[in-house]
Amino acid sequence: MAKWDAGRFLNTVSYFDAIPVVSDLQRWLTGGANRKSTTDGGRAVGTILVVGAMTDIGQVVVQQLVKSGYKVRAAIADLNLAPFSVPAGVEFVRADPDNNTSHSNNSFTDRVMQGVRSMIVCPDAGQTLSTAALDNLTAAVKTYLPTNNRLELFDFTHPTIDLQATWGAVDDVVMGGVSESGIRLRAGVAVFSGNVSTDNSGGFASVRTRNLDPSLNLSNYQGIELRVKGDGQRYKIFVRTEEKWDGVGYAHSFDTIANEWMTIQVPFKDLVPIFRAKTVPNAPLDTTQICSFQLMLSKFEYDRALNPRFTPGLFSLEIESIAAYGGSIMPQLVVIDTTTNAEDLVNKLQATNLPYSIVRAVNLEAPMVAAIAVKSISQPEAVGQVLGR
Repeated sequence: MAKWDAGRFLNTVSYFDAIPVVSDLQRWLTGGANRKSTTDGGRAVGTILVVGAMTDIGQVVVQQLVKSGYKVRAAIADLNLAPFSVPAGVEFVRADPDNNTSHSNNSFTDRVMQGVRSMIVCPDAGQTLSTAALDNLTAAVKTYLPTNNRLELFDFTHPTIDLQATWGAVDDVVMGGVSESGIRLRAGVAVFSGNVSTDNSGGFASVRTRNLDPSLNLSNYQGIELRVKGDGQRYKIFVRTEEKWDGVGYAHSFDTIANEWMTIQVPFKDLVPIFRAKTVPNAPLDTTQICSFQLMLSKFEYDRALNPRFTPGLFSLEIESIAAYGGSIMPQLVVIDTTTNAEDLVNKLQATNLPYSIVRAVNLEAPMVAAIAVKSISQPEAVGQVLGR
């Protein structure tokens, strides 16, 4: 019998707060912070770019977005005008839609647009959005924003410290086994790799996210999409709707072709409810409360059936991205109109063929205008509409 590693077991349950007393003790000894969650979920997936963030209405929009749980990138023409104290979740960048040449520091660059899912434009009161500004905004949306019905959940092509800290290993050490794995970010991909062993009645290795806070509402999407390169083995993906450590997971197995990139789409309807490798009857998936994800290599399928493509030993699965696919079309360009006549703006935005919304600010208080704008970016029915009139 192979030697079981009690230290690795304790590290695992501590990392995921599986046993609160153990986790609290380890944090006290190491001076670590609470590890319940390190990643935003829900509406906070992706970044909202606020153009004109220091206008009167722009400042209120930024506040409303932060309050609603969004990540915000505040674009202003002069960074010297940025406030000294920046709220958590807000990043200021230099970008000016009226000055977007390739030689300008104010252009909508890769740095400004990285990870943006929607843009809210906030002109000064009474200011008309110029044709040049609208052309530049439209070009930025078409160039950088993702296909509207796809929501990037984990983009490993742009690694961050937070992204690395979100994922941790959950191997068969939790049940006495000796398999060992991990996940590391390198050269635009995440690599889930290790050594899976059947010693001590084990036989699985996995990586899992900490609980996402808030949880993800993916009810507008059809399923999960993975971009992976494997080693020819059969892997599993799990999504979970319970925060507890040992609860029901919803699983799907997928085969890989050695050293070949593949796009795997997993419809939510095909996910199988599993508890400790056994199927669970009458346990429908609640796609409004996705709280964690897990990738696994296991010798078992479900209900004690064996994985026909499992080989013990070294393994490797590269992951470029994990996304939700098949979503409803949402507004990607929201323009707050402070003029007395929106007809010209409507005509210009219709000509862009982008999913847009216009929020009329005339005769409405700033908090109401901001609330309408923030709400619109998650409403399919807001596409092509003039709101607030």
